[in-house]
Amino acid sequence: MSVPFDAAQALLTGLDTAAQRSWRDEDRAWRSEDRHWRKEDLAWREEERNWRHLEQDWRRRQAAWRRADMDQRLVENARQLWSRFVEKNRRDVEEKSEQLKTLSNLSALLAGFAVVSLVEMQFEEKEEMAWLVACFGATTALTVGLMVNAMVTSSLMLASILKNGKTYVAEEEEAEFMARCRSFSVHYKPGDRPPAPKRTFQKHWESRCEDSWQRAFGMFTAGVPCFLANLAFASWLKFDGVATSITITTIMFVSTIVWANTQNTWAWYLIKSRDLERDKLRRDQSVTHVPAGLPFDWHARPRPPYEAILNSTTFDASFSARDANFSSPTPPPTEMNSIGIHRRTPSETPTDEVVDAAAPATESEVVSGVVP
Repeated sequence: MSVPFDAAQALLTGLDTAAQRSWRDEDRAWRSEDRHWRKEDLAWREEERNWRHLEQDWRRRQAAWRRADMDQRLVENARQLWSRFVEKNRRDVEEKSEQLKTLSNLSALLAGFAVVSLVEMQFEEKEEMAWLVACFGATTALTVGLMVNAMVTSSLMLASILKNGKTYVAEEEEAEFMARCRSFSVHYKPGDRPPAPKRTFQKHWESRCEDSWQRAFGMFTAGVPCFLANLAFASWLKFDGVATSITITTIMFVSTIVWANTQNTWAWYLIKSRDLERDKLRRDQSVTHVPAGLPFDWHARPRPPYEAILNSTTFDASFSARDANFSSPTPPPTEMNSIGIHRRTPSETPTDEVVDAAAPATESEVVSGVVP
């Protein structure tokens, strides 16, 4: 009995020893793997700390970039505003230059005609024509004097504005304006308007040139009827026939009436342009919308949709007053016909056609003028 028992015990002992050896090998392998994992974990934690440092550095650089980007955006807004002032200054200089150039050329042309008629005209002076000669000489002198003064004034003003017009957009002016815009953006409060250049060509024109321009234009205006009267008097001195003189005088009289009508229609508008520009500036300053808390946040109120529709070349028949948030009256037939809309009467509607009053008109129907 002891021999089988010993053999079984030896077998179990061997199996237990082999199992313990295998478990110890596995335990050593697991511990080695655990140490390797812990080393990887420490390396990962070190990498995570480095990544967090990099992320913090990136966030700091991102915040600095955002501040620099906002500063650059403010600079771009200021530069865009300055570009608008530069363009307006250029257009003002061009406008006034063309006005002065045209006035100078026309004044020189009329003065030259008057001088040529005085020098080249030959006639026999008679006793009964003394008053005609006096009138002819007076109108010639007035025409030449007024036109020459208008020409000289316009020419000198033209040279002055061409010389000084570029000084209002010089680098010093731009640098000062950009500095003021930067200060405006830093100390901005809701409701503040962006700064404007202190020195502009428009202010220079109003303070230094407007009176001279009106005086030159007034002399040119007074010289035109003198020139026409001079031609009428010259006809009585030049031609012996009464019919010819009466014809020329009548034509000059009609020309004077036409000139007076043109003067009343267009010329006084040039004199009143300063008051119109001031009124427009006051209107622009009074129609700004409620500020949203941003610098350079200034816009004019848009026109009502109904006015925009009436002034446009197309008309959307599906537009309703409910969507526009205001009640709009039906356009009169004259306005509807002027924009190409024609409403058919019941007699014009075909009997085999079913008209859906709620369906909006298509674009082709609007263009062709067939809207049910």
